[in-house]
Amino acid sequence: MTNQPTVQYGGLKQVFAVSLGLFLVFLDSTVVNIALPTIIEDYGITLSVASWIINAFVLTLAVLLVTFGKLADMFGRSRFFLIGLVIFTISSFFCGIAPNEEVLIVARVLQGIGGAMIIPASMMLVRTAVPPEKTGLAMGIWGAVGALAVAVGPSLGGVVTEYINWRWVFYINVPVVVLSYPFIRIAFKGHHDVRTPFSLDFWGIATLSAGLYFLTYAILQGEELGWTSQVIYLYFGISLVSALLFVLIERKVRQPLVDFTIFQNRHYVGGILSNFLGGILLMGTLILLPIYFTQVKGYDTLQSSFLITPLSAVMLVVAPMIGRLIDRIGYFMPMVLGYIFTVAGFVLLVNLDANASLKHLVFVMIVLGTGLGIIMVTSVTVCTASVSDKQVSLGSGIFATSRNMGGAIGVSLFVSLTLSFLNTYSSEIVDKGITRFQKAELPSQVTEQAIARLEKQRSNFFEEAKKLGKFKISAEFRQQTIVKKKQEVLQTLPQGAQLPPQVEKEIETKVDAELQSIEKEVNDIQGDIRDDAETYLVKAMTKAFWSGLILAVVCSGSLLFLRKRAVDAALDTAVTE
Repeated sequence: MTNQPTVQYGGLKQVFAVSLGLFLVFLDSTVVNIALPTIIEDYGITLSVASWIINAFVLTLAVLLVTFGKLADMFGRSRFFLIGLVIFTISSFFCGIAPNEEVLIVARVLQGIGGAMIIPASMMLVRTAVPPEKTGLAMGIWGAVGALAVAVGPSLGGVVTEYINWRWVFYINVPVVVLSYPFIRIAFKGHHDVRTPFSLDFWGIATLSAGLYFLTYAILQGEELGWTSQVIYLYFGISLVSALLFVLIERKVRQPLVDFTIFQNRHYVGGILSNFLGGILLMGTLILLPIYFTQVKGYDTLQSSFLITPLSAVMLVVAPMIGRLIDRIGYFMPMVLGYIFTVAGFVLLVNLDANASLKHLVFVMIVLGTGLGIIMVTSVTVCTASVSDKQVSLGSGIFATSRNMGGAIGVSLFVSLTLSFLNTYSSEIVDKGITRFQKAELPSQVTEQAIARLEKQRSNFFEEAKKLGKFKISAEFRQQTIVKKKQEVLQTLPQGAQLPPQVEKEIETKVDAELQSIEKEVNDIQGDIRDDAETYLVKAMTKAFWSGLILAVVCSGSLLFLRKRAVDAALDTAVTE
């Protein structure tokens, strides 16, 4: 028997310390979204410019995650994590004091750099913080904290923006890190980093970064520029060429940035596919549900952000439980359970309607949150526990990149599908509204005016619905109606007779009452049209949710990669030794 050196584990205190850094990074990936309208108003900028406040952070993460996972091995994981946390904190302060959008965007890039240092290092540190038999619990805590941050971001952003100031969305990171930094240092006390020799594949980094940048940018800008635009085709083309060059380079260099043998690990591939799916479904759902709450159910932004809480709360509860279960029975059955709950959640979402009760909505989010929570925790545990120590940094970087890319695709996919169907439904809603006005017994001029207002919104009813406004009969039409009524009364009087002032007043009063009744009827019809619009909005969203359901069913095929075979058991034993 060979003597093995005693391994010192940081324990759960290290897991929680590392998870704090992850929480802040993931929180900043969603908390800014809710504050964006206020930032636009403060700076006086357009939405296209403001989108870079978000895109700068997302793109930086996407480009650097794999490379920084490699660098963490060279400089030391705990040191890399702590430096990343400091950079993230300082850049958060600069985000808060940014005098204009240019400074804010640059500071967000720095935040992305800090985040790209934290995420892969944190995954590696959590894996090595506990013995192999407790990896599931540790990764469950790590995954739960990450999911919680993503889900509570909108709520926290809404509260801070509403009651304090949008700048505190960034400032809040500073006191949190400053106050917790001593605890983090204590958690790493006695921790010894194992470093690898410094050797970087610069051409590999350049081609991989270019490929990831243009791919992510194309996904983020696809809806705004048009998915069939030449610019988007160009970005996808550059991304594809860069990826091909990257593969060619990696096969020739002595120490490649990406060791492709990692994809021969069946368990790792299964985990990556599920992780990618989890990113798509979580971010796609989180982008649509607030729209449903505000535009269909009539809740304000702050209320809708709180209504998302059950989705995150159940993830927080489920994740550690599933982590313990993984430690006992392995990955396969928990992942099966995750897919069952996720598919059930999307079955409920595709049957959503405008009249759904609050109790039903909470139930839907609990079911979906349970499924996504299980998938995310199981996938992160698989991807970190099933690879060798030599490949854990690479595995962590690829894992984080796939989650980030999945989130970007989820937002673009769900929003694009919803808007596409809304454009189709827009003309249909206008046609139904015109039919309603034509069937109503209204004066021809009023009918023409109401239809003309509706026709202006044929191509973009959902964007312009608020401009429909309350219908008001023009003063000119009122005067014409009064004159007509007076003439009718005069015809009943002897020739040359004049209308007494009292009769004129009675006519005007009667006309006003009639016109008010007409206005009410028109506004009632417009109300019915808006009700139709709400129904069609939910219908469009369910089309997007159908894509989520289909993806969940298709990706459940990744379960085949997680089935235990004799050769896999032997590999797992080799990994843990």
